[in-house]
Amino acid sequence: MIWDQVADVICIGRGVAVLASAISVIDAGGEVFVADLRSDNGSNRMSAAARRQADRVHWLEVDVSDSETSEYFAELTSDLGPLKPSARNVELSVRAVRRPPPVDPRAPVAPFIGARLREWAAGCLVSPYGFLYTPIWDRPTTTLQTVDGDEIEVAEIGSMTPDSADVGGSVVGWLRKQARDRLIETRADRWMQRIVFEDGLVMGAVITTPDGPLAVRARHGVMVSPGASLITTSGRQQLIADNTELRLCLVGQAASRFGRLELLTSAPVTGESPLGCVTRNRQLPNNMRETRKYSEAWRCGKVYGYPSLGQE
Repeated sequence: MIWDQVADVICIGRGVAVLASAISVIDAGGEVFVADLRSDNGSNRMSAAARRQADRVHWLEVDVSDSETSEYFAELTSDLGPLKPSARNVELSVRAVRRPPPVDPRAPVAPFIGARLREWAAGCLVSPYGFLYTPIWDRPTTTLQTVDGDEIEVAEIGSMTPDSADVGGSVVGWLRKQARDRLIETRADRWMQRIVFEDGLVMGAVITTPDGPLAVRARHGVMVSPGASLITTSGRQQLIADNTELRLCLVGQAASRFGRLELLTSAPVTGESPLGCVTRNRQLPNNMRETRKYSEAWRCGKVYGYPSLGQE
């Protein structure tokens, strides 16, 4: 492969997490390349047949003709089961967090429960503010603890005071302004054609542009956010008081490549959004606990299923 351009991270998609991730790369001193997820006719929506096929195969709303790329996305979510239509009814998560207590070296090590990573992946994939990275989350983060005692990995984008009457809209507006201030270029006429693999590793992506295909090498991986461009909160919950400053963060979990955009605060939150997948019927696939084991590397390669204990 002859590369036309090199970036630290390629951010692909139309979700607001694309802007948030691009901002975090720039603030860390890196280079970012942003592209959209679009089909050949410029439509952001799949055909009904493609939608049904995608739901049977994987949860990612990524319609690409390249078989290797499609197989890669399908295998990332192969053990989550079929996507239920009601699962896409999600809310912006607003959570209270705190610093975790000091580690007691004499205390027993908490067990690793792989099913929790699958539940986390499901919650991220169905959300309009979710995303995934081709490598496991490896950027500088801060470990925080939720009110439920779960630890999360947090990369803060910045602090803002959302409009309590339109939290989602104010978050989108704030992110767009931050992206403009950093000269982050977002164009609807650039979209992903395929992911480039070398020896089973994700090396970059081929981007369709008005001037022809552009091969972009990614030093630190490709980020994909298939979600919608707007995020919402339920009118049933009053999560945020007026004039409350919150931290807008990219949130992940250790040993997971999935994450989502969240609003975090150290103050108590009324009616706090639950940790997992928020759906109308609050159901997840029945086979969520099934585990498939494969021998290929977990960190940057074409990974199938989830890692076993001790595997990166």
